[in-house]
Amino acid sequence: MAFCGSCGANLSSGSGFCTSCGQPVTSQSASAAPTPVQPPRSNEQTFFKGEDILVTNTRLIRGNETFAMSGITSVSSFTEVPSKKGPIIVVVVGVLVLLGGAQSGVWVALLGAAIIGLGIWWFRSIKNVYHVRLVTASGERDALGSRNMEYVGKIVGAINQAIVHRG
Repeated sequence: MAFCGSCGANLSSGSGFCTSCGQPVTSQSASAAPTPVQPPRSNEQTFFKGEDILVTNTRLIRGNETFAMSGITSVSSFTEVPSKKGPIIVVVVGVLVLLGGAQSGVWVALLGAAIIGLGIWWFRSIKNVYHVRLVTASGERDALGSRNMEYVGKIVGAINQAIVHRG
């Protein structure tokens, strides 16, 4: 049986035109089997390449983990604010030791001041952690965490661009 070289429909024998698309049938256009039409392959386009991460229009690679861009429905950033209860308790204890040391002697007061200094240093050293949060059909997932807010923002922007360009 012959098939139309233009649309792939079955051709009835002796017909001069395809009954499906209307194209004229010639010996060259009629073939024994329809040729499958394959969409053109899209080239992989890189949107971000960093220390341990690669974002393209087809995939997101972080370390040894790969996420298919086709499975990602949206992306956002999320800020994790660590608890600062520990350093606050240390400062309060230091204040109590300092106040109690005013009556007991200079060395106890100095110890209280050192404890306060340690608590303040600890408090200031605690930094927020910024995450890249991916949303897929199976739920949300934090794909990357960093203390650098600008770096995470660049990655989120690159993933958004990749989602738009993935087709």
